[in-house]
Order: sequence, then structure tokens, then C-alpha cells
Amino acid sequence: LDKAEDEKKVLEQTLADLEKTIEDAKESIATLTEEIAALTAGIQALDKSVAEATETRKAENAEYQETMAADKAAKELIGVAKNRLNKFYNPKMFKEAPKRELSAQDRIFVGQGGTPPPTEAPGGISGTGITYLQAAPVLAQVSAHRALDGEQVAPPPAPETWDAYAKKGQESNGVMAM
Repeated sequence: LDKAEDEKKVLEQTLADLEKTIEDAKESIATLTEEIAALTAGIQALDKSVAEATETRKAENAEYQETMAADKAAKELIGVAKNRLNKFYNPKMFKEAPKRELSAQDRIFVGQGGTPPPTEAPGGISGTGITYLQAAPVLAQVSAHRALDGEQVAPPPAPETWDAYAKKGQESNGVMAM
């Protein structure tokens, strides 16, 4: 009988321990479920912020590409304008447009008395071959100022200067230095 009572106490103690372990496991499961829900919400928020950042970077990249294209077109146009100014102000530095190179077939055709194929007209801004695609105009050309009634107005007299004008020669960059 004592042995049965001892076994009963041991079994009751084991049952109490197992019930306590089950309660602890349920509590840890509830805690882990809450943590998983919080992590899932955090991941969703992070995904949303990454998507927004991606859209922002795409927009910034598109703006950057547009700006760089405009800058490149402006630099090329300045180079063309500088070359045209060199033609007048500094002929030594003027660079001629490259000659058109005929293909082997065209050379044979022209050599036998044919006419060379027509050259393509330069496109782009003012026929310079510089292109820039944009919805709004890139550069504007300013016309000469005229009087409203159509008569030319004489310019005012020149201001007083220190010395008489003396030409330096073509070694000066003058207008090109601007």
C-alpha cells in the first residue's frame, strides 16, 4: 500500500510538472506568435519603403539622364558656336566640317561618270547635328532689337576711354575668351 501511495505521489508530481510545462509552452507559443506578427508587419513596412525609394531613385535617375543629355547638347552647341566664331575672329583655329567619305561602290559609280548619292541634311538644333529630345524648347534664339516704328535708332556715343584703340592681332582670343 505504501508503495502504491508513493507511486501515486510521484505520478501526481509528474502530472503537475507536465501541466506547468504545457502552460509555459502555450505562453511561449503566444509570445512567438506576437513576435512573428510584429516581424511580418516590419517586413511589409520595409518592403513598402524600399518600393518608394526605388520609385524615387528611378525618378531621380530619369531627371539626371535628362539633365546630362541637355548639358551634352549645350556643350556641343557651344563648341559649334565657338568654331563659327573662330571662323570669323581667329581663322587659324577654325575647324572645317569633315569631308564626306564615299564607299567603295559609290567611288566606282562616280568614277564611271555617275553622280554621287545625296548627302543627308544635318538635323538637330539649327542644322548642327546636335539633337536633344525634350517636350519644352531647349534653347531660344534672340532676334535683333528694333524700334517699334521700324526706324533704326542710332547707338549712343562711345564712352570716354584712356587710350586710343590699337589692334593686337590674331594671337588674342578676344571674343573667344568670353
